Order: sequence, then structure tokens, then C-alpha cells
Amino acid sequence: MINLNKAEVISELKTNKYLNVFIVASPILAIITRMIIDNLNLDKENILIISLRDTSLEILPFNFLDIKPGNFDSYFEKIFFDSPTGRKIQNHTEKYNKQFILYCGWAYREVNWLLRSPKCAGHIYIEEGQGSFFNYIPYSRNKMSIIDRIKFNIRNRENPNDGEGFFYRDDALLYIGMSKSAYPKIDKTKKYLIDNLNGIKKYYEPKLLGITDVGLTCSASRLPTYNDWEIMMQKLIKLLPEGSFIKSHPSFTCSAKVFDKFKLIFDNINNKNIKLLHSNINLELEMLFEKKNIIGPQSSLHIYALAFGSTYQKINLF
Repeated sequence: MINLNKAEVISELKTNKYLNVFIVASPILAIITRMIIDNLNLDKENILIISLRDTSLEILPFNFLDIKPGNFDSYFEKIFFDSPTGRKIQNHTEKYNKQFILYCGWAYREVNWLLRSPKCAGHIYIEEGQGSFFNYIPYSRNKMSIIDRIKFNIRNRENPNDGEGFFYRDDALLYIGMSKSAYPKIDKTKKYLIDNLNGIKKYYEPKLLGITDVGLTCSASRLPTYNDWEIMMQKLIKLLPEGSFIKSHPSFTCSAKVFDKFKLIFDNINNKNIKLLHSNINLELEMLFEKKNIIGPQSSLHIYALAFGSTYQKINLF
């Protein structure tokens, strides 16, 4: 399919002869995945959702595989250039006995692993927050040096600055998004814009009506100690009104052990009856039903808050 033009790729996808594998690792990916499914009128039996990072699948009632990383996965990845998660996904796709199309945010470890499968007919990038608006130029996987491959394998990314590094492979079929300014360095013949956002409101039941103030934490990777976690939460709570909500970064909810420690610290300093958002709440979708006032660090949510008519106050939390 790599030699097909945009119209031919779209036409081929609509034949419904492929398994469509969507890797959903964020709320905005869940939204655009639903938009793609409706736009292409994909058959339910030809859809497989891969859930990563505890992302809610409320608007995606299809066959799914919920992936939880193993305790030793990172060691296998870095030492043996392996991808336990990619292996699990590939094994699951084998059950369908058909070629598949992979939809993803960018070319990370699991994506590169799955693209080696003889049953993978190609991959498509989906708009996913800030990275989709950077000046990344597609790279050739086959032309990466040994040193770059080693660096990429250790970090699972090698994107030091806007426009630099290895983000999108040059063998993608399409780049799909809902924002006209997404993919600034991608040839327009490869970009496919969808605009059926309001159509997916029917799949979601808003849970924050009447709650307008929401705070966002930063990533746990920015905070090396538990004391740093507490300082970060104190800053956020100080700026939020009584009875508001806080959305914790997925790095705090990736495991029960990490979240239990996060919640213990939060409960000890919460003096404003502030609540934590449950993972089944899609804040981006909530903004389609009611304007929100969001406070938090630099985040892709800033882009969508403004696009959806809400406000976003950037603050320094680390």
C-alpha cells in the first residue's frame, strides 16, 4: 500500500478487508480514533483497540487488549532490543488471521516492533498532542546509524529538540488529524483532515457538568523525590478553588503502588475538598459540553483547551 496515493489509501481502508489496530495511549488519541472509525465507516469486527496508560475506552466499545507492562520489561527492551508489549500485541493480532493496519501517535518501540510483522500492511500516524505540531521530518529507519539505534533503544525516543530526532518514519501511509496546523513538515498529499468532532459527543456521558476548575499535575519523571511530589501538589492546590478537581498525569496512575503513594500524599495535604479525576473521565470531551478553566504545566491539553473554547493557565510545577 505504500505506493498508493491518499485517495487510494482511503479507498483501500474503506474496503474493510484489514484489521485496524489502534494504539490508544491518551484521551486525545481515543477521540481521534473514534473520529477515524466513523469517518471511514470501519466494521466493528475489524477493529482492535490497544489500551495503554490506563486510557478510558468509553467511546470505543470494540474488541480491545489492555496492556500492562511487566516488572522486567524495560530490562529486556534495553538489553535485548526486545519489545514485550509489541510481542503481546503481535500475538493477539495473529488470532484474526488477516493483514492489519497500525494506527499510532509516533514511531516508538512497540510501533517499530509491529511494523516488522509480515502481516502488517502499513501504518498511519494519528494526531497526538504537542508532538503532532512540531517540525519533525520523517526519517528512514533503514538509514539509522548503529549509534542512533542504540540511543533510541535505551530511551525509546531520540527527539532532543523541535524538528530533530526520530519521530515519524518515512514509510507511513497517512497522517490523520483534526487540526489544520498539525504535521507542519509533512507533505499535504500525505495528510488527511477529519472534522467530525461534534459527532462523537453522542458516545460520551459528561461527568463534570457544573465543575469548571481543573488542575493538572506534571509528569512524575520531573519530580525525583516524594517531597517533590508534595511540593508540586501544594502549588496546584493553592491555585485551585474549593471543591475543584485534579487530573493526575498517567505516570502517577501507571501502577497501583505508585498511585497509592501519590494518593496518600495528596490526601494528607488536601485542605480544599479537591477530588482526583477518575480515569474514565475524558477531560477533552468534557470541554465539548462545558467550558473549563484548566491550570497546569506545559501540556498538549493546552492546545485542545483553546481549540474547544476553554481556558488554560500555564504554571511551573517543577
